[in-house]
Amino acid sequence: MSKKLDIRQEILKCLCRSGQMTRTDFVRQTGIRPATVFEVVDELKQDGIISELERKGKKTGRVSPSITFNMDYLWLLGIDFQFKKTIGVITDLNGKVIASSEAPGLSRKGLEDCLHEIKTVVTALKKQVGVDWEIVAGVGFSDPGIVDIEQGISLKAVNLHGWENFNSGAWLREMTGLRSSLILPETIVGTYMEYYSRFPSPPESLFHMEMGTGIGGGFVKNGTLFIGGNCRGMEIGHIVIMPEGPLCQCGNRGCLEAIAGEAGLKRRVAELINNGVNTGLKTENFSITKFCELAGRDKAARMLAYDVSSKISNALATVVTLLNPSMIVLSGELAGLGSILTDTIKRELPLRCMPGAADKLAIEISTLDEYATARGAALMLREKILLDQAD
Repeated sequence: MSKKLDIRQEILKCLCRSGQMTRTDFVRQTGIRPATVFEVVDELKQDGIISELERKGKKTGRVSPSITFNMDYLWLLGIDFQFKKTIGVITDLNGKVIASSEAPGLSRKGLEDCLHEIKTVVTALKKQVGVDWEIVAGVGFSDPGIVDIEQGISLKAVNLHGWENFNSGAWLREMTGLRSSLILPETIVGTYMEYYSRFPSPPESLFHMEMGTGIGGGFVKNGTLFIGGNCRGMEIGHIVIMPEGPLCQCGNRGCLEAIAGEAGLKRRVAELINNGVNTGLKTENFSITKFCELAGRDKAARMLAYDVSSKISNALATVVTLLNPSMIVLSGELAGLGSILTDTIKRELPLRCMPGAADKLAIEISTLDEYATARGAALMLREKILLDQAD
């Protein structure tokens, strides 16, 4: 790769991360001499990839005009395939949502039902954008399980029957007629979005923990996402915290997910009821959202919430000891416990880690919206497509 191509890639990376920059910003961030940066920027403008907002009026001073991606250069399809529903979006290169659709996961008895649900969302999006579908360049897919990212294969989602050893990348390209696809674990996509949503001042490193039907994690340091040797890293939900504990769907006993995931919580509620505990919690139509709501006014629910938060602290102590992140972000339905969860973690982590490891650790609840992961899948594909073009 020539030096100019290196610079082109670096400028595209900067813009992917910051969304809007100036020529001066590019010079400052890359450390490359202005004449070379300006030449590459001009080439990217000529290629139609970026747009530079023209300055208007006579009194512009020395402020450089802002540079963004050209919203009409290409569009991207992002799909968030969750345990309970599927969300799809079409975005422009700047991440603006142009169209959105979702379908509930009502009758997933196997692989064909899952594929039908995804296809339903894609069909609705195609209908919304009409003839503009032709500028959609590819599909980014957020997978709820373990993924072979390089081969585009969905290996296994322990909470989703039939979703395993499936070439989802090839199927998505064929089903949509799009030339590019990128299959990524949901927790990696979520971590990407949590990190870049904090620009222009992201933390040095961030650990993201998603808690709902399943429990997963992701880690990013200085903009680089940790993947793992065979795509099985950051599986915090399958850290064993109770060796003789309940059986997890992964096959082990006492995993965090078996205790704090939806199935584990429902089992604990059944135990409370069978023991005659007076509570508004019910196993019928149980949901984590309802559990979190009751934790604020139901004594048994609140005690269970504190116990589960303590178990989560146990698992996070391992994360802090090994990775020493600058920030932990909690997302998913169980993050609805709010201060019960965060206060417990802040109180217990210092007692379970190396002295000082948690002193400057920021712990936050995610504020991203329900479309964030689908957008993230599209934006991570954006970076892959643009950098491949620059290669």
